[in-house]
Amino acid sequence: MLSWALLVALPAAFLAGVVTGMTGFGLALISTPLLLFVYEPSKVIVLTTIFSIFINVAVVWDSWRDAHRRLVLALLPPAFVGLVAGTEILRVVDPVYIRLAVGAVVVFSALILLKDLRLPGAGTRWGPLVAGSASGALSTSTGLAGPPIVLLLTARGLPKHDFRGTSALYFLAMSVFAIAVLAFRGVVEAEHVPLGAALIPAALVGKVVGTAALKRVSEKAFRGISLGLVIFTGALGVATAVWALL
Repeated sequence: MLSWALLVALPAAFLAGVVTGMTGFGLALISTPLLLFVYEPSKVIVLTTIFSIFINVAVVWDSWRDAHRRLVLALLPPAFVGLVAGTEILRVVDPVYIRLAVGAVVVFSALILLKDLRLPGAGTRWGPLVAGSASGALSTSTGLAGPPIVLLLTARGLPKHDFRGTSALYFLAMSVFAIAVLAFRGVVEAEHVPLGAALIPAALVGKVVGTAALKRVSEKAFRGISLGLVIFTGALGVATAVWALL
């Protein structure tokens, strides 16, 4: 018999699959707020990481040739360093202020890209260094890992299929690393595994729907959707920070 929590979790996994199947990112943005209605934060982190791995494996499977693998390899080392740095930042800086500042910068940057203006340094070798380290640091300090990567890929003008494959490959590697860290720290509990397994089919069905929708979306619309998700992420971060300060 389906529980109330599972009735909320299944649509959350499906919607996360749709968005990730289309864009290669956005899983946590879609699933986390819904899952937090029915599960505690530690369980939500584990669940999203589990089905993130499976969705991104499915996306990478059909977009491997489109992925810019050298770019992903350039992003990962600074991202892993950023993961460690983010935990230290969280120890000394109030996360509310971090979320407020990051959200404002993310929204401003995305709006610049919507105007077809280039972000300085995005096309240089420093771009992956900055984006990767920022993504890793934000992952552990605020949960906003996606925006720096999306901004970099958008600024470099990657076509939608290349964008999708590259971002999915990056977040797959990050998810595998994250689940290893969570398991090492004892956050992953026995009950999380069957629950995560129950959500995987819904997430994979969503991925199929998202992949089918990608074929009907133009390059311009894809760019708008990607930056729109980033603006929403940043605005949500600013709003929650302001709410906490008030």
